[in-house]
Amino acid sequence: MWIVMAAFAVVLGMRAALQSPPEAIAEQVAILNGAAGTERISERDCKSRTGHVWLVVKNIAECIAYVGPPSATGSTAVIYFEGDVPDDKLGAESAAIMRQNYERLTQSLAQRHGVAIFVIGRLGLMGSSGDHVKGGRRDEAEVMNAAVDAVAAKYGVRKLALTGQSGGARIVAQLLLLGRQDVVCTAMASGAYGTPGLRGGGTVSTNIFGDPGRGYLVPLRDAELITRSASRRDYVIGDPRDTVAPFTEQKAWADRLASFGHRVDLIEAVGNGPNHHGLSLEGMRAAALCANGAGDQEIRAAVKQPR
Repeated sequence: MWIVMAAFAVVLGMRAALQSPPEAIAEQVAILNGAAGTERISERDCKSRTGHVWLVVKNIAECIAYVGPPSATGSTAVIYFEGDVPDDKLGAESAAIMRQNYERLTQSLAQRHGVAIFVIGRLGLMGSSGDHVKGGRRDEAEVMNAAVDAVAAKYGVRKLALTGQSGGARIVAQLLLLGRQDVVCTAMASGAYGTPGLRGGGTVSTNIFGDPGRGYLVPLRDAELITRSASRRDYVIGDPRDTVAPFTEQKAWADRLASFGHRVDLIEAVGNGPNHHGLSLEGMRAAALCANGAGDQEIRAAVKQPR
């Protein structure tokens, strides 16, 4: 009798263990580093924010900000990536101002060119989570690639004209390296395409194996990864007087693309600012015109015209 009761108790214990709820799985959060400190953003919180998409890339969660129209008009859209921003301008107020400025600019350009224009905030910029000091790293490119997928899917966009300024131009080049097949145009302005440099001089340390292709996705090194497309047009835009991103590197990038049979046009333009580095408007203008089917001569003339 006692043996039977003991066995019955064991069965009940096993059933209770099976029916008891499992331990709660820790909720993934994205980390936003702002002037007020670190903010942990849940998936629900991210999705409740206007102009944000929730991503999980290689098990790392990110909440990426973007600016865009209420709805996309047409199957092709322009997507722009900003360059690096000084550390003292990375706070919440600066992010809000940056967002407002891009909202006005994209609306104006969209009305002028009749194409939807989006700005996707790189890691740590414009209200996006993540670390802004990762410029040139493979993981930032992979997150931006996923962000493009998310925004395009949300708005029903099938073809892309990608553009970027400085570090954002490098992002565009990296997205080509990652094998995107939906890009019909690129306009890369004042870009840096070699192994990223350090503020104090020199270049970043790659990793213990000395391979920048592991931690960093280096366009000049890995250009052979880009799939050739008869329909895609690539515009490399720069000012020979640029003191931030040397024009020699931009020319080297254009030559590298041409050596692999890509249709590329190197355009010399007048960079804005004392360092002749600012060409974001020219990049957006070129991408919008290209998305609308403008010819190379028209695009070259538009990029060279005064602001």
